[in-house]
Amino acid sequence: MFKTIRTRRGLVGTAAALGVLAAGVVGGVAIADDSTVKAKAPHAQASALVNTDGSRLYSKGIKSLTKPKTGEYCVTFDDATGIKVDRSTPVATLYAIEGTAPWGWTVFVTTYPTQACGNAVDTLTVFTGSNSGAADSPFFLYVP
Repeated sequence: MFKTIRTRRGLVGTAAALGVLAAGVVGGVAIADDSTVKAKAPHAQASALVNTDGSRLYSKGIKSLTKPKTGEYCVTFDDATGIKVDRSTPVATLYAIEGTAPWGWTVFVTTYPTQACGNAVDTLTVFTGSNSGAADSPFFLYVP
């Protein structure tokens, strides 16, 4: 049927790979290492697209992200990244939702311990708000 050994080997290898994948799915084993989608940021130590409720749409290098109050987000990085928050240079940019105008909105990032995040030295704090005060807003976070 398949005359060359190269073709037969290719088919056997493909079948083996599909069998392993099917066993993982059918057996209930999680193939992905995280429930969030990994961000594609090859030159970043950490990055994320954070929703208004504090959930991450995409992320890389982030261990946890909590939202203690309106407009306050606490970010803790994966230990493997080796990020020292007080020596990092994070960048946060607001993410404009379709149909809204970001004018009058702002985002601040702090690398020092804040009361909002329990004065933890290993936690980055991001504040978002508008002209009227603290307000929830989606944002991008990037740590080079």
